[in-house]
Amino acid sequence: MTHDTTHPRTDSPETENAHAHAHAHAHAHAHETEHENEHAIEHDAVVIGGGAAGLSAALTLARARRDVVVVDAGEPRNAPADGVHGFLGLDGIAPLELLRRGRAEVESYGGIVVSGTATDVRRTGRGGAPGFTVEVTAPDGGHRTLRARRLVVSTGLVDALPPVDGLSARWGRDVVHCPYCHGWEVRDRAIGVIGTGPMSMHQTLLFRQWSDDVTLFANDRLAPDDGDRARLEARGVRIVEGPVASVRVEDDRLTGVVLADGTTVPVGAVAVATSVAARSDVLVSLGLDAEPHPSGMGTIVAADPVTGQSAEPGVWLAGNLTNPGHQVVMAAASGVMAGAALNMDLVSAETRAAVEAVETWSADATRRSATAPETAPPSQSPHTTGGELFDAAYWEDRYGTEGWAWSGDPNAALVDEVAALTPGRALDIGSGEGGDAIWLARRGWTVTGTDIAVNALDKARARAEEVDAEAAGRITWEQHDITGWTPPRASYDLVTSHFMHLPAADRDRVFRGLGEAVVPGGSVLIVGHDLSDLDSDAHRLHHPELMFGVDELVALFDPVEWTIVTAETRERETAAGHEGPATVRDVVVRAVRAL
Repeated sequence: MTHDTTHPRTDSPETENAHAHAHAHAHAHAHETEHENEHAIEHDAVVIGGGAAGLSAALTLARARRDVVVVDAGEPRNAPADGVHGFLGLDGIAPLELLRRGRAEVESYGGIVVSGTATDVRRTGRGGAPGFTVEVTAPDGGHRTLRARRLVVSTGLVDALPPVDGLSARWGRDVVHCPYCHGWEVRDRAIGVIGTGPMSMHQTLLFRQWSDDVTLFANDRLAPDDGDRARLEARGVRIVEGPVASVRVEDDRLTGVVLADGTTVPVGAVAVATSVAARSDVLVSLGLDAEPHPSGMGTIVAADPVTGQSAEPGVWLAGNLTNPGHQVVMAAASGVMAGAALNMDLVSAETRAAVEAVETWSADATRRSATAPETAPPSQSPHTTGGELFDAAYWEDRYGTEGWAWSGDPNAALVDEVAALTPGRALDIGSGEGGDAIWLARRGWTVTGTDIAVNALDKARARAEEVDAEAAGRITWEQHDITGWTPPRASYDLVTSHFMHLPAADRDRVFRGLGEAVVPGGSVLIVGHDLSDLDSDAHRLHHPELMFGVDELVALFDPVEWTIVTAETRERETAAGHEGPATVRDVVVRAVRAL
């Protein structure tokens, strides 16, 4: 169960970490900012609270190929306990070791664990739609803002111990409260149960299973009725009246309970039912307030008992924040359910968006067909307007002819920027006849090559098998229209795009999406024709609205998240001038995502 270590409130040894804080991450930002980061990458999910529930939610999301960030202080409230119990396969594991393993597992799938405290959450989606900013304060006082499409909050509870001297100092050792968490460790000792309210009767009868020497201290907080006394007497439980003042400790062992009148009753362990309070301050701005738990144990924040969906769209809750009875394994399970439900919500939203995009595209295609001239010169391609840039029929026709449209050599900027990189997973956008993808595969990269045209992919596949059959086995060819397809987040060590010129409305979104597909430490490489080429002798479509410059690209990559390695315009010679060779300029930007 979940409890806070702050005195006089203390933590149970069996719980997920309920702090809305964070541990430094291996795959996160390289820099902390002192000001609000308004342009940070929008993550699929931010998880606030990185104990068993939060890390399980993050692990579920990361394995679902979601871009997830966990905010947690790395100060588990069950740290005083020797071990976590009742967790199948991990019984007895030290609490800090469990969290260390959990963080490592999340990070191994591309998840990020951030060190800091989530101090505020604000909705950014319009009209109540999901979309949030999370304000985070780092341990050194630095500040950052995280943006998220969805949230999981697993900040847990705070437990208030009764005002008994010495009680909090023994918490998690020989002062406990959950028999399923700690009963085995105090078995056969003389156990004293300090009354705090109605739950103390329930607690006393439970601990009787682990010891036949149990004493209930009424503590002026509990008045057993005749039925209660009959049950206790039948089980051999003694009742001691009067307020409790302190616990006695000798040689670092709890040896007794001291009453206000000075009487000491020998015991070897103490059980106490605490009063719990939901750690919900970060949710107040979203209108999610704590409410009394039906058991009378304290307060929680209500959520669907299966999925963890809160009353606020886009926000899921997990762990003891919603159920004070959860042990660590149960908190972890609730995190899995919340993560799975959140992922399904994103899948549904993305599917709706994809359907709308197809419908919009179909309507636009119909409109273009109705307004197009009956004949057009061969040189007038669908590039002539932004809306027609990615007309699949045009590209199928372009690559459906006999012979090769391109030389098969890799683009020069790709060779210059990537030759020294360690091979990993690469995504090549707009592969055409496969020159870049084949070059990458021959250098050891595992490549996903995409293009809008099936004919292009067929040619690329054939060329790869002809050039290098072994390298061809490392390439997966996929047909996608990049204006309607989002690459999987945090999945590639390298994402490349060469000479993809889109209308400005699509360009920023698409290029940001390419960046979001890069894992921490990976690179995104974007190359385009410089605007000055329109005045050169090279074959270029004269539509300046489709061109972009170095500064425009650099502005897409937030300096907190990215290091700009290359940002320049490069000259090169091409044979494709109107009257022979020509000098052209390429816009080249390579950015590396921070570790």
